[in-house]
Amino acid sequence: MKQWLFSSMLAFASPALADPPAASPETYVQVWIGAVDTKNDSWKATEVQSGSDVVGDLGTLPYGGGDGQLMWGGGAWQIGYEGGGLASWKNETTHFRGVSSGGTAVQVEFRNQFFLFGVFMGGVVSVRPAPWLRLYAAGGPSLTWAWIEDDDNDNNTSQSSSTIDTHGSLNDGSFTAYGRAGIDFITSDGFMFGASVRYANDKFDFGNAGELKLDSPLYLLTLGARI
Repeated sequence: MKQWLFSSMLAFASPALADPPAASPETYVQVWIGAVDTKNDSWKATEVQSGSDVVGDLGTLPYGGGDGQLMWGGGAWQIGYEGGGLASWKNETTHFRGVSSGGTAVQVEFRNQFFLFGVFMGGVVSVRPAPWLRLYAAGGPSLTWAWIEDDDNDNNTSQSSSTIDTHGSLNDGSFTAYGRAGIDFITSDGFMFGASVRYANDKFDFGNAGELKLDSPLYLLTLGARI
């Protein structure tokens, strides 16, 4: 998926650079809603009592966000840049599982809150093969911050007194590259609706609470307008 997104950007860029820039840019504004399915071993931690490695996940994370694009180009092809933000929040019980050195199954569960907020800015290449259709690809740097907070200081367990050190609020940041590709359908009055897919390899180190890796595609529905 990651290779496909960035390959799309390169494929779009070659013919676009040959078009002379328009005198004034066009502005596109979008709002997003979407979700990402985290991998079942995306959160890795160490169980306090046995020292065993355990893995868990956050299930499906809902996302919201939006961006603005400033685009130049006199023909079907346009180039420009975008900037925006995105956020996610979830409150649930996370289940960790693993095997101790003695072969005993280790299961830990605790109720927690997760919050994520990120900002990004990158280049954009787009093409409009028809007046009502727009395809685009974007990519650049992304800065994302994530928080976890334990809602149950006892860290209730399903089979034992196993615990993970997640007491209180913990946070970490991730600075990485992102890629996004999408499609817009444009009405005669400039209203847009479509879909896009975004990829970023975000990693968060929560210290004793373990490491969280979010590297699955984020699928988005988009609404917007051409200004």
